[in-house]
Amino acid sequence: MSELRFDDVTVRYGAGRTAMTAVDGVSLTVPSGEVVGLVGESGSGKSTLARTAVGLSPVHSGRILLDGSPIAARRGRRPLQMVFQDPYSSLDPRMTIGASIAEILPRGLGRGERRDEVARLLELVHLDNTRAQAYPSELSGGQRQRVAIARALAGRPEVLVADEITSALDVSIQGSMLNLVRELQAELGLSMLFISHNLAVVRYVASSVAVMYRGRIVEQGPTAQVLEEPEHPYTRQLLSAIPRRVQTTPTTTHK
Repeated sequence: MSELRFDDVTVRYGAGRTAMTAVDGVSLTVPSGEVVGLVGESGSGKSTLARTAVGLSPVHSGRILLDGSPIAARRGRRPLQMVFQDPYSSLDPRMTIGASIAEILPRGLGRGERRDEVARLLELVHLDNTRAQAYPSELSGGQRQRVAIARALAGRPEVLVADEITSALDVSIQGSMLNLVRELQAELGLSMLFISHNLAVVRYVASSVAVMYRGRIVEQGPTAQVLEEPEHPYTRQLLSAIPRRVQTTPTTTHK
């Protein structure tokens, strides 16, 4: 896996007096093989930063580097893959699960190799390989999100960007998704930028955390340190909003 670094990145939309700065001079590092949590309320700029990393939003100034080299200079496969919030809209409803995953696999694999790799990826996210013949509409929300993760991993990314991947799921199955993230990180050594508005979620999966407010990083550091001794008022505000019942260890039910 690789190190992802945002170096004084600014993202703006529009021009002149109507210009809006969504991300304002953000510097953030996702070390190789680690999960970094990025938290903030809706509109804080965290999803814009994620979309910029994978090339879906333009960089106004600053650099995004992968192992010290600009991502824009990379050719061929995409070194970053993103898992989106809504698992249904991220999958083509006209394609089977197997075809959707196979579409991302590297070129040059034979038909049998592609079939075997799809089966392996489905098993990696705890789905039976017979699901390869199913369509997204036949799966639950949790199962679709597992497919979205398998599809992202099919691209063999150097860094995985996960944008609010549990927020569209039922509370009853959010825990199993977080357990899957931890399991995959341990097994594959994933470098991951994990985005959430929920500090309790980030506490469970991330080794370090950055807090984003109005387009800027206002606090960052080891997860335990930031959550136990928050320095910025906004971080303390986010912590006070965590319901007591959420501060529990996620379940292991797979759905």
